[in-house]
Amino acid sequence: MTVGKTVVLQVLRLTERLGKIMKYYFFVSDNEITGSGEFPCEDCDYLNIEVSKEVYDNYCDDKCKYAYSQGKIIPNPNYETDRKKYISSQRYYEILVELNDLDSKRVRAICENEVKDSQTGQTWLDYYNSKAKSLREEMAELQLNMA
Repeated sequence: MTVGKTVVLQVLRLTERLGKIMKYYFFVSDNEITGSGEFPCEDCDYLNIEVSKEVYDNYCDDKCKYAYSQGKIIPNPNYETDRKKYISSQRYYEILVELNDLDSKRVRAICENEVKDSQTGQTWLDYYNSKAKSLREEMAELQLNMA
């Protein structure tokens, strides 16, 4: 056996052993899961709750799957509702970034006052304004979903 294969086998064995002794934690504050990690959060006001690797991995994939109730981590009974709110809030913040980007483009369009489409006469400012309007309409709809 070559030295390279020996090292790889040793690393694999060590990784397997570490996987068996690794611990996984959820951090809870104000009766809400606020995060997770492989080490307890010691210098903070969080409650550290040890969970299985499977629960930890599931939570890392989808933050809405679990909830904290009566001192335990449980499957989230409001999963569907919480998931919709989470997705809506993510999109809401994406739109904020898009609107910020559009604002700088609109300022430039005001200064340059160029026509985007010579057939319709639409200016760049008109184009950006219409995009901003549709994004703001989507934001208003998302705010209703997040309430």
